[in-house]
Amino acid sequence: MFEEVVRQLKGQYSHRQTYFVTPISSEEPGTVAAVDGGAAILWSNTVQSIGVVTAGYIMYDEHHLIVRHKVRSKAVLLAGEDIDTHRFDYELQHLKEVAPFCDCVLFDGALQDVPHTSFKQVIDALKGITTVMGISKKTRLDTLQRGIPDTEVLESPGTWYYRISKNMCRSLNPLGDTYIARLHERGPSFRIDVRGVPLFERLAYFSRYLFCLGYPYPLMEIHKATTLRDKKDYYQNALQQSMIRQGLEKEYFSGIHYLERQKEEFHHVLDGLI
Repeated sequence: MFEEVVRQLKGQYSHRQTYFVTPISSEEPGTVAAVDGGAAILWSNTVQSIGVVTAGYIMYDEHHLIVRHKVRSKAVLLAGEDIDTHRFDYELQHLKEVAPFCDCVLFDGALQDVPHTSFKQVIDALKGITTVMGISKKTRLDTLQRGIPDTEVLESPGTWYYRISKNMCRSLNPLGDTYIARLHERGPSFRIDVRGVPLFERLAYFSRYLFCLGYPYPLMEIHKATTLRDKKDYYQNALQQSMIRQGLEKEYFSGIHYLERQKEEFHHVLDGLI
């Protein structure tokens, strides 16, 4: 059944060629800040929704000590717009806040303009102030071998980086230069967008710990601080208490019931009818 499609996939992987990467010859101590955020919808009446967004930053010095940090949350009332636009703008607010204090800020994800946000304006405004490097844990970038992520096509030992040409990235319209880099000799490679000076030696210095698989650990730390996976129940309870205090108990539970129904995929409903 799968022989033909697997044969096609094998054909794509068989056309490999050698790419000359630039070795990261040393590690450079220095300061680095990392910015990340999270978002979750807590209630909806199908027309409006209530959600919560978090964002923050953490900054390390050359001795791996935290010298500055901040994490904040806020409630948002949505009327059709995507909650992620609020999350992006909240992250950008923290990016602007920490940028004057160090020459390198790490951002979770690609540096690409996000519609209805101030992403491009903020990145442009930081030119000459600090280097911003966007780290993507996963990427659909397949400029080197169609159908295969560039992170898989480039397989070289050690630590290195490879710059993707601007012509090959033109359709993506990134807000900087795009690289594929391996920051730990036993870790995977990542897509890294750079606006400013490509400080890969600095990144390698903060990616030496195998427990985060060559991923810069400041980004891992701020992710843990801003993710809502382990905090959603707290905010859900706070919203419930607030709506009940203001006489919206029935509306609260109706909105929760609606969200639960939305989580159930339609084929699960059909399976239950058979």
